[in-house]
Amino acid sequence: MGRKINGASPPMPWPFFSLSLPFLLLFTSTFNFANFVSAKGHESSSSSPPPPPTATFSPSDNFLIDCGSSQQTKLDDGRTFKSDRDTASLLSTTEDVQTSVDSITANASSSIPPSSQPLYRTARIFSEKSTYSFYINKPGQHWIRLYFYPLPHNTYNLTRAVFSVNTDKYVLLHDFSVTDNTTLVFKEYILNVTENRFSLHFDPKKKSCAFVNAIEVVSAPDTMFNNSATSVSPVGDFNSLANYAFQVRYRVNIGGQLISPGNDTLSRTWEPDSAYNVFPQGAKNASVATKAIKYPQSGASPLIAPNWVYSTAQHMRDSATSQQNFNLTWKLNVEEEFSYLIRLHFADILSKTLNDLYFNVYINGMMAASNLDLSSLTGALSTAYYKDFVLNATAVSSENSTIRIQVGPGTTGSGSQDALLNGLEILKMTNVADSLDGLFGVDGSYKGPGRVSTVKKIVAGVGLAMGVTAMLLVVVVVVRWRKRPQGWEKRNSFSSWLLPLHSSQSSFFSSKNSSRKSSVFGSRKSKSGYSGYFSSYGSMTSIDTNQSKNGVD
Repeated sequence: MGRKINGASPPMPWPFFSLSLPFLLLFTSTFNFANFVSAKGHESSSSSPPPPPTATFSPSDNFLIDCGSSQQTKLDDGRTFKSDRDTASLLSTTEDVQTSVDSITANASSSIPPSSQPLYRTARIFSEKSTYSFYINKPGQHWIRLYFYPLPHNTYNLTRAVFSVNTDKYVLLHDFSVTDNTTLVFKEYILNVTENRFSLHFDPKKKSCAFVNAIEVVSAPDTMFNNSATSVSPVGDFNSLANYAFQVRYRVNIGGQLISPGNDTLSRTWEPDSAYNVFPQGAKNASVATKAIKYPQSGASPLIAPNWVYSTAQHMRDSATSQQNFNLTWKLNVEEEFSYLIRLHFADILSKTLNDLYFNVYINGMMAASNLDLSSLTGALSTAYYKDFVLNATAVSSENSTIRIQVGPGTTGSGSQDALLNGLEILKMTNVADSLDGLFGVDGSYKGPGRVSTVKKIVAGVGLAMGVTAMLLVVVVVVRWRKRPQGWEKRNSFSSWLLPLHSSQSSFFSSKNSSRKSSVFGSRKSKSGYSGYFSSYGSMTSIDTNQSKNGVD
């Protein structure tokens, strides 16, 4: 007992060995199965799992200017705007005119967060065309955000200011004015900046002025916009979106509260949908915890929209009803003569299983997406998804300058009879004049309907000249006809008296060789009392009208 043989432990008793053998085999099998599963997983993926979509973004260009301010302005959302003194090198102007107040009592729309109100307490004023020039570190998509509020000034009445704001290529504002001093104005644009220098021109109208309270020029992620979208009418693909500039008209958090720049990954503002929901009685809020929202490896990301947007939605209140005869509808006013990029945000936060929710999407009464199944597109529930559509100007005009977004149950006959929408964005697209405000280009020329090209103007001018010439000839002929000589029908020449264009002694207009003048429409008498008319070949002379009664040939 306890004795070793050749340095080895004594053999285990047979009963103990027989009991341990099954456990040993079970452990070996489990280990080998785990290694097999791990190997299969690595066969279908890389050696390390792909990183999750990033939720942060550091812009290469980040110009924040509090115009007219003598010091930096730090907002509650964490951003700091530089003063006029800090950004003086960016501005080219003939005058240094600023104005400021200690406080304002203006109304702010739901798209303007309270955190930005300090920016409206100062302003820079321009009496002549002035330019901000920004040196761009990385060309690409950029946010351009402009703040306007007409502050009081001893010399300039900003409520009467009329001006335009242009880039080198695009018109952002044309003959723009802010006549209401009780409302804050915020304009947001997205431009594809292709050069290393970007300029904003503030051009006041004659005998007027321009002003601006704050400016943002900030880089946007390269993945922010695709180059193509789905065209609603006509149905198909709409390409080359990079050739357009955009103005953000609406950014709405459906079913949720206001999202301020401090809670957005790109300092955007998302307003609630209550002002645009046409049939709130038929809608019901749905929400999940923000941490429950997942993002796919491609497509939607926290930079496209924060999880605050995807964690709330509106869906159909009576979804259990077997016969659904209504759609959830949002109606938003827009400007005519422009096309619009519409981005819709979805996340299936309603279903308990995959492939249970099918619904349709309509834009201005036209089918945009049929039997949309989010789980088949994302492979999971509560996963972010977005889709871009383009609605042309004709479809906007036919709806009295409105855009209607609707969702309703699908037609598959299976799954839940329900529909939802989590968020929407509507962006105005530049028109034929490369403008986002009117039909005038940066050179001031009109580009809209009824515009006559240079070639057409030349053709019209030539045609007008020919028409005038023809009319003058008709007048000449009529006058000559009324002054025709008596007995002209008995003479051999018709043109000798009607159009004597060539003669050595008589001219159509006047005779420079004769001491006596010849009238354009009358005849000229010689000393002998005869009136000479010559044909174009100068070979035929008519007889004096006093002798024509005798029938002289």
